[in-house]
Amino acid sequence: MAMLTTEQSTRMIDRLAPLIGIQGEVDGCMVELIEVLDEGPRGLPGVALMTMGAQRSIQANQYGNPLCRHSEVRTLPLLSEVERDLHPVLRKLLPDEIVADLRALLSD
Repeated sequence: MAMLTTEQSTRMIDRLAPLIGIQGEVDGCMVELIEVLDEGPRGLPGVALMTMGAQRSIQANQYGNPLCRHSEVRTLPLLSEVERDLHPVLRKLLPDEIVADLRALLSD
């Protein structure tokens, strides 16, 4: 599991924060970056991505009764679990220049 220094984490988060709201297609599904997380999955910085489109699931309240429709939100770590690189979904979603900047931060 790849680890980041505090400085690397902070710089990556600062670089991603202005991109909140960016939208793109990943594996045939439209997603939007809705949040950059200081501590996401595995205790590392991450992002929250919301699935866009008309298919929204029904959210139940605490008693199991249908409450409202909502879009699916998934959290991802910034780093891949199999290699020291950005998560594959982020490599597809983010602009090439941002990916290059974040990869440069990883090599510091």
